[in-house]
Amino acid sequence: MEIVTRQEAIKQGLKKFFTGEPCCNGHVCERYCSNGLCFECRRVVGAKHSEKRRQKENRHPLQHRILSFINAYKKCDHQPTWDQALRAVENRFSADRAGFSVYDPEYPCTHGHTSNRRVKEGMCVKCQNDAGLARIREKRKNPEYKKADNDRALRYYHNNKKVIAKKRKKDWRSGKIRDRQYEYYKKNKSKYCALTVHYQMKKKMHTLSCVSSREFISFYKKRDALTDKTGIPHEVDHYYPLQGESICGLHVPWNLQIIPASENRQKHNSMPEDFYGANHTPPIWETN
Repeated sequence: MEIVTRQEAIKQGLKKFFTGEPCCNGHVCERYCSNGLCFECRRVVGAKHSEKRRQKENRHPLQHRILSFINAYKKCDHQPTWDQALRAVENRFSADRAGFSVYDPEYPCTHGHTSNRRVKEGMCVKCQNDAGLARIREKRKNPEYKKADNDRALRYYHNNKKVIAKKRKKDWRSGKIRDRQYEYYKKNKSKYCALTVHYQMKKKMHTLSCVSSREFISFYKKRDALTDKTGIPHEVDHYYPLQGESICGLHVPWNLQIIPASENRQKHNSMPEDFYGANHTPPIWETN
């Protein structure tokens, strides 16, 4: 092959030239006058581009989102497989097309929560709630914000008593409240133990030594009989509460009354004059 420099080839109007020297990649072949690349280098670069183009044509249409889902777990102990990430992404798109606000990814989030995720942000609902609660706790450290927040919550409660009661009744029947209460109890057993012992000690201190424990049995028997007869849960309540704000009542038979559980929840530690009215008197029960 005749040796021709690049300048001579350009003067002669040729598109290629040959110097006989290897290129930076060690190829000894003709080169292009336009850019100085050798034929072999151009062929290798073209093959790479063709391979990328074929991969792009054959790749999954959700590949970018699948890889983003997998990359989010780089710093986690658990890593989703391609199939698990594919199911999570497909579930999100299906929920979005159906108009849902949340979807089930069938894989835990980076914090290990197995709850649903938001379709719009893709964020775990549990993580989002925890983050919101953390922000609220931080804000409530300010006394002014805490007072304003309490006032707002109290206004909302008084303005929407019926709606709140209806929702609570629905949640109680569906078992949501019981589940939440049981989960809270499992996480705070020590707190419940301390409160129970504290209440028992206070109850013991408020019981007269001359009163026998047998005198209280009839109240609980009548409570069970009323519950069975009416189908409405009844409870034994202290007419004057043991832990009232102004005064504390005694755990004695003449300070007990049997009322529906819902009424007992509303009464709580209220004084009877405030809850029932000034002229109300407790019902009289025979203890023998």
